[in-house]
Amino acid sequence: MKRLPIHVKGECFLDTREEEMRCSLEILSLNHCEETSPDVIESEKENIEQQFYHGGKVTWMNLWLVDQKIVGEVIQRDAYNEVNSLVKDCLCWSLDRAPISCINMYHHPGSGGSTVARQVLWNNRRDLSCAVVKPSYSASVVSEDAIWLREYEEKDPQKCLPVLLLFEDCDQEYLEDVKYELEVAVNTKKIARGTLCFILLSCRRSHNPEKMCKESPQHNVSITHKLSETEKKQFSKKRRSLEKQFKPEFILTFVLMSEEFESHKIIEYVKQFVKHLLQGIDIKSVVTKLVLYVALLNTYVQNSFISQSHCEALLGLSIHLDRFRQHAFETSLSEQARLVLIHLRDEKTYIKLIRIIHPLIAKELLHQLLGDKQQQSDLALDLLNNDVLFEHRFGKDQYMKFLRDLFMTRRRISKGDKMDTFFSPLIEHVREKECPDKAIELLKAAYKRFHEDAFFAQQLARLNYKHDRFEEAEQWAKTAVAKRPNNSYFLDTKGQVYRQWFTAKFKAMKQTEKTPENVVDALETALKAIECFQECEKAAVEDNETINNAGFFGVVEVGCELLKLISSLDAFSGRNHSRCIKYLLTDYMPAEVEIPWEIFHGKLKNIQKIILEALEWISEDLSYFQTDLNTDEEKTSETVERTTKYPMHWLVNKSSAYGKYFSGVSRSKDQNEGKFTPVMKRMMIYHHGGGNITTIFSLLTNQKDCCGLNKPESPVMVLEQIISLYPSNPMGAQMPQADLVNYIASHFALSCLSTQSPKLVAFQDLQSLSDQFPREKQRCLPSTLFLLVLLFWPEEHDTEAEKEHKYETVLSAIEHLQRLYDKKLKDIPPRKKRIYTHFFLSNGTGFEKFVHKSWMEDEKVFLEGPKGMKFYIPALKTSSVPHNNENVTFYLGFTLKGPVAYNITVQT
Repeated sequence: MKRLPIHVKGECFLDTREEEMRCSLEILSLNHCEETSPDVIESEKENIEQQFYHGGKVTWMNLWLVDQKIVGEVIQRDAYNEVNSLVKDCLCWSLDRAPISCINMYHHPGSGGSTVARQVLWNNRRDLSCAVVKPSYSASVVSEDAIWLREYEEKDPQKCLPVLLLFEDCDQEYLEDVKYELEVAVNTKKIARGTLCFILLSCRRSHNPEKMCKESPQHNVSITHKLSETEKKQFSKKRRSLEKQFKPEFILTFVLMSEEFESHKIIEYVKQFVKHLLQGIDIKSVVTKLVLYVALLNTYVQNSFISQSHCEALLGLSIHLDRFRQHAFETSLSEQARLVLIHLRDEKTYIKLIRIIHPLIAKELLHQLLGDKQQQSDLALDLLNNDVLFEHRFGKDQYMKFLRDLFMTRRRISKGDKMDTFFSPLIEHVREKECPDKAIELLKAAYKRFHEDAFFAQQLARLNYKHDRFEEAEQWAKTAVAKRPNNSYFLDTKGQVYRQWFTAKFKAMKQTEKTPENVVDALETALKAIECFQECEKAAVEDNETINNAGFFGVVEVGCELLKLISSLDAFSGRNHSRCIKYLLTDYMPAEVEIPWEIFHGKLKNIQKIILEALEWISEDLSYFQTDLNTDEEKTSETVERTTKYPMHWLVNKSSAYGKYFSGVSRSKDQNEGKFTPVMKRMMIYHHGGGNITTIFSLLTNQKDCCGLNKPESPVMVLEQIISLYPSNPMGAQMPQADLVNYIASHFALSCLSTQSPKLVAFQDLQSLSDQFPREKQRCLPSTLFLLVLLFWPEEHDTEAEKEHKYETVLSAIEHLQRLYDKKLKDIPPRKKRIYTHFFLSNGTGFEKFVHKSWMEDEKVFLEGPKGMKFYIPALKTSSVPHNNENVTFYLGFTLKGPVAYNITVQT
């Protein structure tokens, strides 16, 4: 058993240099708390226990006192056994086990999840090295410290105890970053395969823990307010014991938990508790103001607090001797404040903190203390304008963050909140329960207070356009862009202002006859929106640290709405729709619009190209990732106006709508396809879903309704229709590169559904057809290179010469695919560089892929090519690659980055 640093009174004592280096972990040692003096135990045990049942987080001292039978038990919820069992499962040796295991705990706020997690660490500290991660430190620092902890006083890094790391309420992004850093470190140290190095235990609050667990059923545990029959008996017995030991107000949070937070009981219980508590309180006192400020923050900002130093500044206390400080502060509080405020300490800075004992209490305090005379917006404005708190220097950064979050940070289901919100919960409350004017007033005050911060200007633009105040929204959007001209998110907001304005104008004209003259204003607004979204596109592409595709989505959505407006005019509707297409795609100028739309003709005639380019960009993004990158993680300030939850369905539907506008025909089977022009045929292909490889392959992923289009035909029929719209002799047609890609991709998709289809051409013919692709690979589209890899992947029956030729083609294509992938992903963190696998190798030739057994060398996976050539295949997870030169088997997947190796297994 390794010897970890000893702990005295809950503190870890290392030498000064090591303490500075290992600051990101709260290390739990084997002999934790054992050095605590008996006198301290006797004098503090009741306070320690009361602090916990009053709403404080469970401490190691709580658990040590229980072990020593000095105080009563801390109840172990049923989930403890589930989590502990998963930890034990991770310790079971397996040759194929990954060096890092992850266990996720999702728990209702206040359901004891944090207690369960710390109980697991406490009871496993003899068999594992245990520590709590301080998320204020970077992932790389945490990784370094975790590696140090694993190897502490160990001579052989291959024989260290696994480390159990607890992450409390950390973003998934942060957890993944730490995991990535640890994987890199483990691979660098060449730890033997099958050795468990780290268990990452994530404990996150969620308002729907069961749903979070269902989304990824392995190694997940949910903890809810609902108690099992066994738990009910335990809580009932403990409650009777605590009621004999403490006054009711000191065990409030335990009572709330024992009642399972059932609304009909708890709401009334909390209401009566607060009502009783506030009897005789001095509403006008500065202490009551302090309670209100803390309650406001605790109600709306998760994990918020105010430092004791800030509280002392507000109360006008000036204590020069530290030994009298705590006593002076506590005696300055009213009796009510002492009952609802709980004292904590920051894990990094050790600054003393103050918060309300429970968010439900904070919310009810706001309601009862404000009454009918004051609104929450008034209190928020008062807090914002409080110079004493705002300018207090000690702990200022944290206070400023909470104050900013109060006005800026939205709620997100992905972060464990009940719902997604467009504004911060406070602003949402004020605009809905009070009035929009108050919300705007608040954000204006915040804009000034935070030194005319551009992000607050952006929020004001959003808030104004949400309430149809488009002129004001336009000015605030312009202000934000003027301050940060190259910020794609601000440009997106500006585009959304015009988009919403255009939508409102279009809607207002629905009951009136639309003429070229009376739609001029709406046209101008739509084109402004498109221009802003194009600027957003450009800024996002040039920003090497951001992936923001909102501008491309915006261009398509406004473009389609604009086409809808234009085609609704009598001059272009019904049988006159062909005139609309002719106007938009050629030099043709209808007399009705020539004068009224004089300044728009150039832009309108370019709209088809603009939408097409945006659709192709989105298709390329989805062919890499299959999801909208903006939906995964969001920064506090830089967020898109809206995210697309189902981007694949969105692309399919928008591509179909776009194709419909420009094809100029209905989809009736009776029409003579020979009358279609090449442009019309291309638009019909788009309408059917064959406009890009993403929509083509989507026909394979959701065959029930052809991926959201609700088409009556089967995917086979749809693909056959798409192929029939291409030239009957493609070899002599010299199709553009994009069309040729879609034609070949349609055959790959059709081959997956029906190898007997009469429309399916021979695999060799597609190989010959690919000769039309550019010789210079740098001129090839990513989808072109992807198809070249599929078309020329060597087969068992090939001659050596054929294999050599194919390998050269494939290697060249992969080299350029990887360059394009790296360019696409820019400088974002490596762990975010995801990739989507479109195909796997299976048995057979031609369209039927095959499985290959391969070998690896020097920690790299290779296929053996002709003449002993080595074909490097990147592993999807580098941690799965063995460190010795061994024969391995794996599944080969094809992505737009190139081939990747899945499920690497050493051959026995």
